Amino acid sequence: MSEKTGRLMIVSTPIGNLKDISLRAIETLREADYIAAEDTRHSGKLLKTYDIDTKMVSLHKFNETQKRAYLLNLMQQGSTVALISDAGTPGICDPGEDLIKACIEEGIDLVAIPGASAMPTALVLSGFSTAPFSFYGFLPKKKSEKLALLQQISTGTHTAVFYESPHRLLDSLALIERLMPLRRLCLCRELTKLHEEIVRGTAAEIIAHYENKPLKGEIVLVLQGAPQMQEQITLPQAKELVLQKVHRGMAKNEAIKEVCRQYALERKALYNLLTKE
Repeated sequence: MSEKTGRLMIVSTPIGNLKDISLRAIETLREADYIAAEDTRHSGKLLKTYDIDTKMVSLHKFNETQKRAYLLNLMQQGSTVALISDAGTPGICDPGEDLIKACIEEGIDLVAIPGASAMPTALVLSGFSTAPFSFYGFLPKKKSEKLALLQQISTGTHTAVFYESPHRLLDSLALIERLMPLRRLCLCRELTKLHEEIVRGTAAEIIAHYENKPLKGEIVLVLQGAPQMQEQITLPQAKELVLQKVHRGMAKNEAIKEVCRQYALERKALYNLLTKE
C-alpha cells in the first residue's frame, strides 16, 4: 500500500496546438503514477514534446469497462492516475466519464486541471449569446432522431452548440436549413490547428461554401438562438422560402405548411400568393 492517497487527476490537454497546455498540467502528468489515455499513440506525441515518461494505460470506448476496474484498483491502492483524452477536457464526449462517476461512487478524490476545450472556444468565437447556452455533444446519427432534436431546439432562444463529423455535416446543415432557414450559425473547424477555419452564415450559405470542397477535421457547430419575439417576414419573403424548399425536392403543400408554422403566417394567404402566377 502506497503512503500516497489515491486520486484521479482530470487533466485538460491541447485541442490542436501543443502549446495550449498549462504548466500545472505538465507538472501533474509528470508526477502521476499512471496516465489513462484515450489513444496512447496519439498522446505519446504530447508527452514526448514535454519530456513526460509516465506510464500510460489505454482507456477507450472499447475497453472502458475492463480498464475502469483496473484503474479504480490502482487508485484504491494509493496510486495517482491522470486522465487525459485525445484533445481538450476529459469527460466531454470522451471515454472517462464513467471512470469519473465511479470514482465519486467509491469516494476517490478528484482534482480537475482546467485547460483547453473545443466547445467553449467555439462558443466565444461565434459572437452569439453565451448565457444561457446548451451543449448537445454529437448530433444523433439517425436522421429521425436528429430531426426531432433540431425541431425541439428550433424554438429555443438560447445558443446551441454541437459536435459533428465531416461526413454527416452537410446532411445536418440541410435539416437546419429546412427548419431554421434564417438562423445564423458559426462553424468552427480544426480549432487552434494549422488549417483552422471559421465560417459564419445561414445553413444554406455554409452548405454553398463547402459545395465543392473536401470536408475534413474536427467540427463544432454553434447555432444562434431564436429571437425572443417571433421572427416576422413578409408574404413575398415566405413565398421565396417555399420556392427554395420546393426546388430542393419538398412537396409544395408541405413547404407551405412548414413555413407558415415557423413564422405564424396564415396558410391560405401564402397559398393564394403562390398560385397567382
